[in-house]
Amino acid sequence: MIVARLVTVLLILLGAVLPLDTAIAQDPDIRFGVNAAPPFHIPDSMQQKQQIPAGFCDALVETVSQQLPDYTIEVSRLPQIRIRRLMKREQNLCFPCLIKRSSYNPDYYFSDTVNLYPPHGIITRKSVAEQLRQQFGEQISFADIASQTELRFAQPSGRKYGDIQPILEEHLIDTDKYQDVFGNNATYNLLSMIATDRVDYTVDYPMMIKLYQQLGAVNTAESQLTFIPITEYQQKPIIGAIGCARTPWGKQAIDAINSVLPKIKQNKEFNRSLDFWLGTDRPK
Repeated sequence: MIVARLVTVLLILLGAVLPLDTAIAQDPDIRFGVNAAPPFHIPDSMQQKQQIPAGFCDALVETVSQQLPDYTIEVSRLPQIRIRRLMKREQNLCFPCLIKRSSYNPDYYFSDTVNLYPPHGIITRKSVAEQLRQQFGEQISFADIASQTELRFAQPSGRKYGDIQPILEEHLIDTDKYQDVFGNNATYNLLSMIATDRVDYTVDYPMMIKLYQQLGAVNTAESQLTFIPITEYQQKPIIGAIGCARTPWGKQAIDAINSVLPKIKQNKEFNRSLDFWLGTDRPK
């Protein structure tokens, strides 16, 4: 009895000295980590100012909440690097828009396929695109550009590229041809850097040019951006899914999401955002 009382007192004291969230913290059923990365996640102020639909990952999170009304669902806004680090450390966190089972995230629990993306390609100035076609022809390889040219590559900090990530790591990262772009507006700023000849190209989805135009592009004949398909993807779509940390909590979260995924994929607002950003001819 004395031991039990001592344990009780110790627990009370521990609760008094620890921060509240440490003493009584309890994970929600699903916690999404999201970051400011249009058009995946678009701040409300930008959406209202530009009169554009919600980011499709924001729409996805909202649809999950609607379809799982009995679940506690939280959203934490964090830098993308921190989200990935927490998930790899098996913290109870999910990310709504991942490339399914790519080389840099093989250990997460993944939902069934949520949507398909057009394949990545090169975004560059039209003058650089013409230079690349003269050098490599119409079939252009990202590996050839990275290894055989001195063109300057840039990417938003923390961004990963699935199957072509090893090419960046072998030929670009930690070289003078590589630059990270930081901040909440990293994608727009990066595209502006390409348009104004501060860097030469990036790898991304075709929709990023539309985003750039929506937000007010630098628009001269010399600065116009264009998209070049790359041979690494052979026009195969990229599989998008929700990913959660590989913990018992993460497995339960993914099972719950999968149970309502057919309804999520039919949601009107989610599909409206996908159609706007990826195009009505997007892979399905």
